[in-house]
Amino acid sequence: MNTSNTLLCIQVVIDNKPIFIGTYHMPCKFKEPDVMAIHALVVKDLMFQLADGQDVILAGDFNATPSDICYKVFTKEDSLSGNLPKSSNYEIFFRPNVEHVFKSAYREKNASEPVYTNFADTSSSGSFCATLDYLFFNGHLTVEKVLELPDHPSSESYPDETHPSDHLMIAATFRSS
Repeated sequence: MNTSNTLLCIQVVIDNKPIFIGTYHMPCKFKEPDVMAIHALVVKDLMFQLADGQDVILAGDFNATPSDICYKVFTKEDSLSGNLPKSSNYEIFFRPNVEHVFKSAYREKNASEPVYTNFADTSSSGSFCATLDYLFFNGHLTVEKVLELPDHPSSESYPDETHPSDHLMIAATFRSS
């Protein structure tokens, strides 16, 4: 299956301060964590390159839980010790910047990620309830508040009559310092 993933990024200026805002939908390759780690490294580095030292926010469905290597690539310095995964199927010439990392808005504000942001029960995958969606940021930003999320699903599966998606909406208010 041939798929492509796109990072969308815009620059907005608020009170004469530029901020770069991006979104990405990580491929759902949880059985291939090396592929997801490479995507995370490239997306993270592209956002920092585009922002060029300015404030930056990256939001999306990253198809990774907080314990996955993909999440750690975004949030922990040198999470792969500077080494990309090795493969006999591909050769990589990309050298990641292991010093640039993001903070997570929910973790910053609540000291932990939400209990879940995705809840689905499908015939092919069964029941799944975990956090996969994040608002990452870096720069001179402070999280003032985050959208409160439920601790427990309210139905047998999402989407349902009150949840139009299998993902909960996440949101944060930032202040530039």
